[in-house]
Amino acid sequence: MISSSGPSAVRSRERVTSVMIIDDEDLLRSGLKQALERVTTLDVVAEAAVGRDAIAVMARTTPDVVVLGVGRHQEAVALDLIARLSAAPLPVRPKVLLLADQQVLDRSLTRAIHLGVRGILLRSVSGDELLYAVRQVACGHSVLQPLLTSRLFAGLRNFAPVGSQAWRGGLPDVLAQLSPRERDVLTGIARGMSNQEIAEDFHLTVATVKSHVSSILTKLGARDRLQVALMCIQYGLFSEDE
Repeated sequence: MISSSGPSAVRSRERVTSVMIIDDEDLLRSGLKQALERVTTLDVVAEAAVGRDAIAVMARTTPDVVVLGVGRHQEAVALDLIARLSAAPLPVRPKVLLLADQQVLDRSLTRAIHLGVRGILLRSVSGDELLYAVRQVACGHSVLQPLLTSRLFAGLRNFAPVGSQAWRGGLPDVLAQLSPRERDVLTGIARGMSNQEIAEDFHLTVATVKSHVSSILTKLGARDRLQVALMCIQYGLFSEDE
């Protein structure tokens, strides 16, 4: 069952972020709505089950952020929804925050990021963590629950050297601005390597690596190493055997 409502009146002078909740379970949708509406700067403008009608509801209500809850049995449908969302002719393209069971993320963490999800949390996340993530995603930042970070980097060990032929589709313009040495360092970052490990691997000093990391963050407009890794996933920069 799908229900939606128009944006409520602005309840403060701060900008209100409109949110749509998508989840097949009525009880979970209700709980998410209660958690989000604890603050006056978040406004739940629509609710929907995971399915094809969800995009039509987005088109009518134009939310800033979509909170998408995914259980074990909705994984394929939810990933298909995210893929279709990127191509849908929406007046405003919402940013997606994914809440998923651990089993789903074990299989689909990098896939979800590659499809353009801006934030990923476990479904068991606390209310405060959810509120923080929604605000961050609304501002254009990427969010990944700390518990998932090591799992993400473990999946990037076969990351192809930056600029190599293993990269699908060649080098994106945003990364073409990096120098050859910065591309080497970016490869290390994407593999989850420390500055010391990158220095040893490419025969550099740690100070030089730190300088390159700072330059990479500036050129890519990234806040930290994690966001750089997420960008690499979204560009599909992986070796074919991954």
